[in-house]
Order: sequence, then C-alpha cells, then structure tokens
Amino acid sequence: MTDSSYENVRYEVRDRTAIITLNRPDRLNAIIPQLRLDVVNAFREAERDDEVQTIILTGSGRGFCAGRDLKAPENSPGSEMTADQAAVGSDFPLILRKVLKPVIAAVNGPARGAGCNLVFAADFRIVSERANFAVNFIERGIVAEYALFFLSRLIGIHRATEICMLGDVFDAQQAADWGLAHRLVPHEELLETAMDLARRLAVRAPLAVQETKAEINRVHHVTADEFTVMQSEANARLRQTEDWAEGILAFREKRAPNFRGR
Repeated sequence: MTDSSYENVRYEVRDRTAIITLNRPDRLNAIIPQLRLDVVNAFREAERDDEVQTIILTGSGRGFCAGRDLKAPENSPGSEMTADQAAVGSDFPLILRKVLKPVIAAVNGPARGAGCNLVFAADFRIVSERANFAVNFIERGIVAEYALFFLSRLIGIHRATEICMLGDVFDAQQAADWGLAHRLVPHEELLETAMDLARRLAVRAPLAVQETKAEINRVHHVTADEFTVMQSEANARLRQTEDWAEGILAFREKRAPNFRGR
C-alpha cells in the first residue's frame, strides 16, 4: 500500500513495515517546514497502524538529507509557517524516539546537519557505501542541535566533541568503525538489508519491543535502583499479555512463537 497524500515524503507499507522516503531529490531532500510536518505525520500514521511493526526512513535520489534548505524561501528570516508547521516543534526529529516502534535509518547518501539529527535518532542505522556525514552546524555559527545529544550517547562524548566542533565530513566506513552504523552495505543492497532487519523485528513480541525502546529512551536519566523499578514494572505489565503466555507456550512446545501484540 502506498499513500501519496504527503507533499514531501512517500509513504508505503510492505511486509508490516512502513517505508517513509524523504522526497525532495532535486534538493538532496533538504528540509523545509512542510517536509518536517510530513515526516512527523507519516510517523504518527505508522504509529496508529496496528499492521505496522517497524519503520524504515530513507531518502530518494542520491542523498539522504542535506539538512535545512538554506535557499528555500520558506526558510528565509521572517518567513511565516502555517499553524500546523509551527506546531511540529521538537517532534522533528524526536518523533523517531517518541514512536516506540523500532526505526531503521537506511542511509542512501550524504547526510548533513539536521539530516544527521534524523540518522542518529533512529534505533538502527543501515548505511550505504555511498553515504557520508557532516554535523556541520558549526560552519553556520550555531550549535549542533540533536546530533550532539544523540552522538554523545551513541559513541561517547570524546568522539561527539570532535564531530560537532570540527564539522568535518566522515564517510560510511568511518561511521562503521566508530560504531555509528549497524551495517555497512553495497548501495544496491541497502533497502533489502533494511527490510531483512525489519522482518526480523516484526516477528518479535511487539509490546516487549516497544517497552524495550521506552526503557532505552530513559536509561541514561535514571539510577540503577530506579531502573530496577522501571524494568520490574514493565515486565509486570508484559506478564499480563497474551504474547507472554504465547512465548512460554511456544518454548514448551518447541516451536516459533506467534506474537499478536496483545
């Protein structure tokens, strides 16, 4: 199923996976207010759809996302946004964390600035050999936004400092060496590799997967004692579900479980 109701993204559901494709290829999918709104709304649509277990975010054309489109009239100083565009706020890019279904960034090409915010907010990063990255906010005289927040948690403050203070370009192999990429793949295998991962996630217990993501979101902000309480409460909820009973039954019957998300 494909939904063409968005101006700047393509939305497709395939094999219980929502594929959200940034779709301004002539501008390397650079960000304008309407694209921000479309991305947030597409993620909300995937969140509401019980048939969707996993979300893939990728870009059309030769780029993933070139960051904010500094040449677009919509991004000029003093330009006005619609009420819906303005209301997006921090949901872009935090919608990738707020939606508890797992998100895979399939990075098909260059990512710059705010495009890196999206990449680093994802749960998984599958990276094409053609991808490269630059957290280059420093070149515009501003701080590195959410990229700094996520990088410091993903690969440590020392490497995040280097990336965000220098703003240098680094390639896909460097991203893999630093642990930013879960997989580095030939370009023609990118989407299928992401789909393979999505299919593996789709057969896991969806409520447990979502509780796991919720705990990952909070784990850096709690003490060990607080985490003990948090995970105990989560597992107490999960033990009331049909999926928990199915997992135990499948183990005893020596078969693959058939989880239903309830």
